[in-house]
Amino acid sequence: VTESLRIPYPGQAEPLVLPGASGFVIVSGFRRIAACRGLGWNSIRAQVLQKASLYICALKAIAANSLERPLNLIEISRALRLLDQYAPDGQAPPEDTAALGLPTHAGMAARLKTLCRLPAEVQDAVLEEAVSFAMACEIGRMEEGLAVALARLFRELKTSLNKQREIVTLLAEIARREGIDPMGVLSEERLSRLLDAQDLDRNQKTQRIRKLLRQRRFPALVAAEDNFHSRRQRLALGENLQLAPPRDFEGTRFTLTLNFESLEEVGRLREKLDELVDHPDFKALLTGKGRGFEETQVP
Repeated sequence: VTESLRIPYPGQAEPLVLPGASGFVIVSGFRRIAACRGLGWNSIRAQVLQKASLYICALKAIAANSLERPLNLIEISRALRLLDQYAPDGQAPPEDTAALGLPTHAGMAARLKTLCRLPAEVQDAVLEEAVSFAMACEIGRMEEGLAVALARLFRELKTSLNKQREIVTLLAEIARREGIDPMGVLSEERLSRLLDAQDLDRNQKTQRIRKLLRQRRFPALVAAEDNFHSRRQRLALGENLQLAPPRDFEGTRFTLTLNFESLEEVGRLREKLDELVDHPDFKALLTGKGRGFEETQVP
């Protein structure tokens, strides 16, 4: 910024500058000044801070930005880091952060400060709201390559936090059980083909990726689930009769639910129950849990 500061800036606030050895150091208004340079202006009007410490400059810069619009998570992270960098005691007083509208809770502030140190692609995913604050903190503890790969995956899928956590957990458990790097699991050809499939939308890709990972992590459980659903479908229970397996396929107790509004419906359900008792697939469901309801096991 030159010493000639005469041309009025047509904005809500003038940039803040600090006198330097060979001109002025910009404190806030970087984008405004860059825009004016792009217009070919040689000088603009700015507010000059006299004898201000670097910490005071940091406070004013953050205040100027937060007055224009609410700060996003990455900007909040940078603001907190900036205050700590120049605070006299190495940490900004709570009253200063509160006055700027920044989080004052120590735990929350500590987590927020990590965001601006994440790889750029992870930060972009946070800004796009493809990765939540909680997930960003989680993958931020991972190796950089894996963190970036997960950010790319979640930017593609646009899925919920719970499903993101499920994917991350399955990746970690598969890698730990098989003694390989999680990046190797994520780079598997079958996963890559699913992501590149043009005939699948995001929800379908997410569902199939989760199923693929669950099959690899719990092969016996997934096989038992598939066998159960296949046998149950062959029973043709209808809308008024539902059969549920043991919760999480643990234990031996099944649940049979009947829905009816009249005595006639009760009579038809009773007939259906009599049919079920003699149905081979129903017998296999009740006796075949220990064998994963295998299709070949028919009494």
